[in-house]
Amino acid sequence: MVVIMEIFLYFLLKQKKRFLIFRADFIILLGIIILFRLLFPLELPFTHSIYLGSVMNPIQSFFNFEFAPGVNMLELFCSIWVVGICFFGFIYFRKIHNSKKVISIISQTVQKNKVSSFIEIETKYDYPVWITDLVSIPMVLGLNEIILIPRKNFSQSQIEVILRHEIQHVKNHDIYIKQFLNILMIIYWWFLPIYWLNNNLNLALEIRADAKATNGFSKKDILNYAYTLVDLEDRIDDITFIDKSLSTSANFLLQENSCTLSYRINYLTKSNFKKKSNAILLAFLVVLPFISNTIILEPWHDYPNQMDNTFSDNDLIENGYLVKNSDGTYTLFYNGNQSVIKDPSVYLDMGMEIK
Repeated sequence: MVVIMEIFLYFLLKQKKRFLIFRADFIILLGIIILFRLLFPLELPFTHSIYLGSVMNPIQSFFNFEFAPGVNMLELFCSIWVVGICFFGFIYFRKIHNSKKVISIISQTVQKNKVSSFIEIETKYDYPVWITDLVSIPMVLGLNEIILIPRKNFSQSQIEVILRHEIQHVKNHDIYIKQFLNILMIIYWWFLPIYWLNNNLNLALEIRADAKATNGFSKKDILNYAYTLVDLEDRIDDITFIDKSLSTSANFLLQENSCTLSYRINYLTKSNFKKKSNAILLAFLVVLPFISNTIILEPWHDYPNQMDNTFSDNDLIENGYLVKNSDGTYTLFYNGNQSVIKDPSVYLDMGMEIK
């Protein structure tokens, strides 16, 4: 079900005309629901099992297969999973540690300003603005709430676009969504669609930041905003090592993938961001996690008493009985068949009758 929701998210983002119907708030909410569905893959009381033996039985048999004495395939894969989590978790925390060191180094050489030095802004959004030669692309360090701008001859209009966009990332708490996604990528490192979700959700965050940054703009102002993004793309150098070192804890104004900017420009110029998503669509998203939990596929095996020459314990107890022989042994009678046994304790414990 998670894969189906991810395909739906991809469908909304990549089919540009669909964004005229589904707004940024809908897409972000869908992305967050997918994240929580991955984090809490639980069965609910109303979950209904669908027994699909033709598909699930071979899967169960594969994972139950013992490739070594006492060790089956499921235990092997779980061990690999845990090792992968430890490995990618180590890489993640090392990146966080390195980004803190880079920020410390940058802070010693930057030109420090405030947002109010460039544009009019409310005091609570008057974040620090650092101008430095050490980065090649504008970004915001979300956890630190610091905006970094490369030392270039940007015009006033370009500075305004950069600041309004990065401020919006802080307002939206996008860095926390990004970190939440990073943690899920560590947990589900083997699940290839999670990387697809990462790209799509990052695009959705950029679209939302653009939408809110241009809220209240006239059509002309929105076109100027879009033109500025294109102009900045042409002026910005390639992503540097320092930029990549900060990528774990920052939101970039522009991404390495030029297709991302193309989609953003399309949404800016063709979408009506002032209009919110339909309330019915948003309500559907709220119940979507519960709908996705309504069914679960499970393996199915025939009951033994439905197979030739087999019977269940209950059937044996109900239709069988024991007779004690003169030599101390017992004879088990069941459906016209009989068998001599020496120790009847197992059958007696099960409640079988002695005649």
